[in-house]
Formats: sequence, C-alpha cells, structure tokens
Amino acid sequence: MCQTLLTMVLTSVQMLAGTAASAADGLGLQDGDVVVFLGDELTDSPSPLNSDNYSVLVETFVTVRYPKLRVRWINAGWADDTAGRALLRLDRDVLVHHPNLVVVCLGLNDPEYLPFNEDKLLAFRRDLMAIVQRCREASTRVWLLSPPAIEEEKGRRGWVRRQGKPAAVDLQAIGYDATIARYANTVREVAKATESGFVDWYGECKSALEKARRRNPSFGFTQDGRVPMARGHALAAAALLEAWGAQPIRVLIDLNWPKGQAHIETHAGTTTSVPVVITEDGKRILELSGLPLPWPMAGGQRGTLEADWEAARLCTFLFRMSQPPARGIALQQQNPDGTSAQPLTISAAQLQAGFNLATIEPLRSNAAVTRLFKLVGTKNYYRYGTWRKLQLSPPKEPELAEAHRQLIAAWATYVRGCEDIIFNLSNTFDARLILAEATEPEQLWTRSPAAHQPPLAQPIPKTDRDQPPAPIEP
Repeated sequence: MCQTLLTMVLTSVQMLAGTAASAADGLGLQDGDVVVFLGDELTDSPSPLNSDNYSVLVETFVTVRYPKLRVRWINAGWADDTAGRALLRLDRDVLVHHPNLVVVCLGLNDPEYLPFNEDKLLAFRRDLMAIVQRCREASTRVWLLSPPAIEEEKGRRGWVRRQGKPAAVDLQAIGYDATIARYANTVREVAKATESGFVDWYGECKSALEKARRRNPSFGFTQDGRVPMARGHALAAAALLEAWGAQPIRVLIDLNWPKGQAHIETHAGTTTSVPVVITEDGKRILELSGLPLPWPMAGGQRGTLEADWEAARLCTFLFRMSQPPARGIALQQQNPDGTSAQPLTISAAQLQAGFNLATIEPLRSNAAVTRLFKLVGTKNYYRYGTWRKLQLSPPKEPELAEAHRQLIAAWATYVRGCEDIIFNLSNTFDARLILAEATEPEQLWTRSPAAHQPPLAQPIPKTDRDQPPAPIEP
C-alpha cells in the first residue's frame, strides 16, 4: 500500500509540475512586457516589503498563475499625487522604462477635498487625456482605473493633504463621495474617448459595500474613509485581472470518504487520482503533491484572503465530498517539519457544497507562498529605493558622484537578480492533510449532579471584617 501510494504521489508531482500553467491565452499581457503603475497613495508602496496595494497583488497573482510569463513590474505611485503632477513626471518616472502597458489610477486627490468644483473636474479630464495621449505616442497600451468609493460617516474627520499641507476634513460635509463618483465617470469617458481599457473601482466598491452591509451594517473597506484596506485593494486587483482576461487559480479536490480515494483537478488541465491512507482509528491521510501556489498576499493583520472576500473567486482550492460523515470532519494540515495547525471543523453541508481551503491557514500562507511574497517585496523595495532614494536625490558633493552612480547600478543589479530568482522559483507546493470524523462537542457540567454533591460545609460565623474568623468548633 505504501509503495503504491509513493508511486502515485510521484506520478502526480510529475504530471502537475510538468504541465504547470504556462500559456497566457486570452490574457492581456505578453512575455517580456514591462508594466508600470502610475497613481497616488492608492498605488504608492512606501513599504514594499509588506504592501497589499492592488499593484502588488496583481503582480503576485500573475506570478503564480502564469509562471512561464516573464513580466517586469514597476510601481511609480506617489502619495498625494494628482493628474496634473503625474503628467509633469510622466517622462521621468514612467516612459523612461519603455513600458508596454501603463495602469493609471488617479482622481482621489484632484478635487482637493473641497466641495465639487466644475473647473477642477475639467482640469482633471484635460490632464488625464494628456497622460493617455503621451503614452499612446510612446506605443504604450493604457488601462485606466477609477478611484474607489468614499465611505462617509457623519461627524468623521479624516486627515488629508491639501496643497502639500495636512488638513482635517469632514468627507460627508463636503459630499466627497458624490464628487468622486463624477471623477470616476470622467475616467470612464476618457477611456472610451481614447479607446483605453477601463476598470470601475468605484462601482465595484459600491456594489460590494451594498452586499456586505446587508449582513453587517457597519462594514467598511477603509479606516479613514478614503484609502481601502487589503480587501478593497484585492477587489481592485481582481477586477483588473479579470478585465485583462486572467483565469482563476483553481484546484478541485474530490474525496470519496468511504472508499479512501481522492480525485484532483487543477487549472493547468491536469487530472490525477491519489489513494488515501486509512489508519486503524479511521483517520484519512491525504498526500497532495505539486499543487499550484495560492495567491500570495501580505498576510497577518495586513491582509489574508478570506472566504467572504470578493477576490476569493480568483483563488479556489475547492475541497469537496459527496458522502461526508454526518457530523463533518476535523481537518488538520501537517507541515513539512512535522508540526500541525489546529484542526478545523468543516460541516457535512460545507463539504458537499465545496469548502475553499485557500482561505484558511496554513494553506494561504504556507512556506512557499510566504517566500515568494517576500522576494517580490524585496525586489520592489530595492527598485523603489533606487528610484526615490537614489536617482531623485543625487549628492551635492562632487566627491560622492561616482560612488552614487555605482550604488544605483548595484541596486539595479540586485533587482534584476531578484527577478531571476522569482521567475525560476518553484511554482508548486506539497500538502499533507489529516482528516478525522468530527465529534460531538464535549458537554461540561455547569454543576455537579445532585446524587454526587458533597455535604454542604458548615457556615462560617459572621465576624468583624477587621478580625479573623473564629475557628469552627469540632
């Protein structure tokens, strides 16, 4: 039995790894493309090592879903930017890289956190049109991403920057969401007029908020009313990826509990069957090898894919049983070092419908996924630093000029090395699942049964609280 299991597992590794998703059929990217993200704080990643911005999530998704596609990703976001300022730095920060595709997300700061002003909107439209036209002149494809919806709450005051200075603003008092809705519509109009791609982040937010607040009226994508947290950025990343034609990361694990057999399918078109080891105490041990990596995200408190996230539709490791135990199962994933995560109970109904393992630990942040995300973050950190810390801040002392040039060259070489490692990194992982029938929750007595109650102790006589209680007479 063990030898058979080993043979079949090795076969599944070869099948899955050898035919990993490599084609980018229908995807709006090509091998060798250079993609630049241009925008404000929605795009800027001042901490690239643990960023969950949409630009980073787009990069990590394509990296694992299309591992044979080599794309160079460059973030040129600048917090507090407007379309006018982005136009001024377009040559220096974007076109200098000779991009094949530019993603532009602007409009959040252009109204300057003031009541709606038609002249400001017209200026935004003019500058955004100029950005697109300049990119087109450089033979660059353009995708426009609208700013997201604003979450207004009565009395909430948020801190923003207006004309380079910090300011407190009541978003509801100035009707900022309605203003941003007009800017989002203007982005749509510019995309249509220039035949550019368009993704309506504003509309996606509105739709998701309405749905989520039916269950939880206090739900929100943001903390400050403006900038989305991880779920909101994942929403934008998913919408952009789907607009490009990206297909989901998909694994289907169909387990026949009585027979001890698992059927596995992946988005790469691979299909394999793996026997399940049934132990003497009735547990099932399922060895899975060569599975495609889940979507890498920042993890921890910053952001991990959850089952109710809109972006979860792009990453599903569907675990399904047609004949599960009546009480469901307790699932435990064993790590390569022998340690195990806490068991997770999955009901029979969830198993029959299909349960997304990509939304639980440790699958969504296993060692291979964490390593890849850290490498992407390290690469982005040095590229960001080369641009913002070195190229834009040359030394005033001529004696440091040559050393400064060498430092820029060294950091750029480091970035290219990281890109090589990321491209050559294994895009699969192994998992060992231990499954057991779920048991009835243990019932603990809230009081002892009457038949077993001990005799009541003699009451202690009341005494002055400053004096010790008198001893009980024998």
